Amino acid sequence: MIKDIPEFVTQFCPEAFSLTPVLGGLSNYNYRLEYHLDGAVHCYFLRLLSAAYSTMDNKVAHEFSAQAQAASIGLAPKIIVEHKQGMICDWIAGQHWDPNAQCKDDNIEKIAQLVATLHQQPLPHHHLDMIERLQHYYQIINGEFKTAQLEQQLALVINLIKLDLPRNRSVFCHHDMNPLNFIEDAQTKLYLLDWEFAAAGHGDFDIATLFQTFAWKTAQQALFLKYYNQYYPTAEVKAAQIDVMAVVVEMMTLLWCIVMYQQDKETTYLTLWQQSECAIADMISQLDD
Repeated sequence: MIKDIPEFVTQFCPEAFSLTPVLGGLSNYNYRLEYHLDGAVHCYFLRLLSAAYSTMDNKVAHEFSAQAQAASIGLAPKIIVEHKQGMICDWIAGQHWDPNAQCKDDNIEKIAQLVATLHQQPLPHHHLDMIERLQHYYQIINGEFKTAQLEQQLALVINLIKLDLPRNRSVFCHHDMNPLNFIEDAQTKLYLLDWEFAAAGHGDFDIATLFQTFAWKTAQQALFLKYYNQYYPTAEVKAAQIDVMAVVVEMMTLLWCIVMYQQDKETTYLTLWQQSECAIADMISQLDD
């Protein structure tokens, strides 16, 4: 249970209500908010922003705007209450896919359709610049965690962004597409959660993040691209360009893990850091080959 429940929550609810933690959201705190009123059960999703939220260069007004835009076309839960400390949204009664379900052809098509739909929406007013975000993370990393190797890797990735990525791929991006942020309701409708990083950005970033976090094999990645290009015909995304963006995504992941670990000292972040450190080294080695 939360020690000090924010006032915006108590003002929204009747006197008696319950909060049940919801899994997911490494940098925030998520709960199922429930109360009984007039003989009916009312359920909502409550997200409280952690201390790391602003450290990661996020802005709550940007998140609200992006999620509201996505909710207007049925891709995200509707926001009921907006507050600088968090938000209250519609509760989506559904489930996250397990690893087997994530790899089913039909579900890959559903994800591809959702991503293609999002990427064709009007651009949000705010933009995520990958180079600026990478440099921001690196600047706030403690000196004890900065190494010559890390600095060299960052310089290489920034050079990749400048020279090797398509220039015409600015779309409405979510920027955190992982399995815990997708949920399917009882009517098999798919929703996308946690819009804190959403902004105008490079569309390949979302796809490379999907390929990283869903751990799809080559055939499944190819199937996703087939459906994505089908639902977004002018995109014409090729596997080779996603391979380049994968290096950028892994570098972003590595720096994010270091920042989160130095703030909370949680072993989860240390483990993710170590995994990402190995992955980025392998990717850069393959680029050299």
